[in-house]
Amino acid sequence: MNFDKTDNIYLLGKINLEYFKTEFSELQTDEIIITNERISHILQRHENDYGLFLQYIIPTVSNPDIIVNDNKNFGTVFMIKKLDEVNINVVVRVALNTDKKGFKNSVITFYRLRDKNLEKLIKKNKIIYNH
Repeated sequence: MNFDKTDNIYLLGKINLEYFKTEFSELQTDEIIITNERISHILQRHENDYGLFLQYIIPTVSNPDIIVNDNKNFGTVFMIKKLDEVNINVVVRVALNTDKKGFKNSVITFYRLRDKNLEKLIKKNKIIYNH
């Protein structure tokens, strides 16, 4: 793993804040992180997707093709990267200005998403960015 690490937290890079302004006004930061606990979750719950995680986590969060607002969980988005044979879905809790100071945008989970499930996700939620 080539992420920048500090105290069990890996800095994955930066997100484009412009993608989120229409839905969330401003975010606290453009930095996006993942914790060791979330990496363990992905390995345990989405074991077959772990290789894709290692390969595509950074390109997906830094340059997503689609961002969908999670209507059920305020401040949570689905960042999606469309690949030739599969879609990558990274669920992210964004750091809102109303959150405790110092929070960072944080990966909750990562998994593959079939086209049919992506269509359902988009139908049930609001697209806030589409490349």
